[in-house]
Amino acid sequence: MTVPDVFTLSEIEFYREVIKDAIKERKQHDLRPLDDKSEYEQSFIQCQNLWEDYPAIRELTFDQRLGEIASNLLGVNKLRVWHDQALVKEAGGRETDPHHDQPYWPIKETNTITAWIPFCDVSEKNGQLGFYPGSHQIKESQFINIFSGKVDDSELKDIPQIKDSEVEYQNLNIGDVSFHHGLTFHRAKPNNSKEDRIVHTVIFFEDGSKRSDDKFHFSVDRPGIKVGQAIRSEVTPLAYPIKSLPSAPKEKISDDFLGYKMLGLLPKD
Repeated sequence: MTVPDVFTLSEIEFYREVIKDAIKERKQHDLRPLDDKSEYEQSFIQCQNLWEDYPAIRELTFDQRLGEIASNLLGVNKLRVWHDQALVKEAGGRETDPHHDQPYWPIKETNTITAWIPFCDVSEKNGQLGFYPGSHQIKESQFINIFSGKVDDSELKDIPQIKDSEVEYQNLNIGDVSFHHGLTFHRAKPNNSKEDRIVHTVIFFEDGSKRSDDKFHFSVDRPGIKVGQAIRSEVTPLAYPIKSLPSAPKEKISDDFLGYKMLGLLPKD
């Protein structure tokens, strides 16, 4: 769903410049043109856990307006951050293939939701986000591999959540925030404009949720959360309700994650 006017124009203009600077710093070693990137990377550039090393972005990620809306939509009392990330669909970038997010996260419970904050008006011309309505109501996870290239339509035709369902696309204005459940199937149109479409997202999950399996994810592997344990660490801090912003994790990121750091996906320190 779209919640209008969550942020003021001046707030968006400020955060836009902060996010752009953060992306530039994170991606300073990646000079590849769009055509030289994988199909997945042509859908969007990712920079995750920006809250850790950019204090201004920390204020955005843990803004209590976001947490309150997300908490109310899920019907839960406390939320943690799984991670935040900048998503940039470059000018000329390809579509984002249909998928839902929950299968990528080793979280047993399904009280998960993403806040999607655009820094420009979003329309059919520049990567418009679209949802398969009601698809979150079927409590089944369907892994769709969007990492290896364009998704074959044959992978989608028998998925009950989206079979015979028409996509509902959203127009978003500056200041609006789109929220979608972790089980909601969604996709995005290509960016046929001449400007990058820059978005900041925050993924929230219910406090007390547990790790479901040993599938790798840095949000649980980095702090050493075992299968069956509650996902609770400095890497996934309490997000709502809070009276003060969390500190960045004290422990340095292990060189086991060096590849992610060099790609600009994770903080370097």
